[in-house]
Amino acid sequence: MEMIKLFFTFFKLGMLGFGGGYAMLSMIMTDARKFSITAAQFADMNALDMVVPGAIAINSATYVGYLHSGFTGAVVATLGVSIPSFIITALMMRLFKRFENNNWLTDILSGIKPMAVGLICAAVYQIGAEVLFNEGKSFSYLFSDPLGAVSVVGVIIFVVSAVANIKFKVNPILITIIAGAVGAVFLK
Repeated sequence: MEMIKLFFTFFKLGMLGFGGGYAMLSMIMTDARKFSITAAQFADMNALDMVVPGAIAINSATYVGYLHSGFTGAVVATLGVSIPSFIITALMMRLFKRFENNNWLTDILSGIKPMAVGLICAAVYQIGAEVLFNEGKSFSYLFSDPLGAVSVVGVIIFVVSAVANIKFKVNPILITIIAGAVGAVFLK
């Protein structure tokens, strides 16, 4: 019964996960809680996504499935999130020419794009709260105990990584390697 629930949870995410992996993260995080996945485990999964090849949604499903039910759970969740892509892609390829210049479809997609950005921001907020704050602290502590609330090293890594990538176009792989080394030394 648990495997069926795991499969259909990720099948639903695969069917409704518009906007790509990062947009799906908040949806995956919400559903992962049903399987007792903590925010800290989810933050670990997000870090692993940076160093493990593959799509974020598939890696997330595999990770959540594995934590919940071992190897079998990983396979079931991965199949659940992957199968809808095959179905939808096959249908879209058959229908693409028919709807290529459809204004109604264009308008729908125009509404979905900002929603995807909103979901990405929601995932950033949820993961940031876990990664950038010390254990047991949250945004509410910023006003009463700012230095005790935030992980100073975590915030520095975050800011330097963002600036290095956005302003200086440093390769994300290099940023990931450097951040991993800094974390190994300073975030024990």
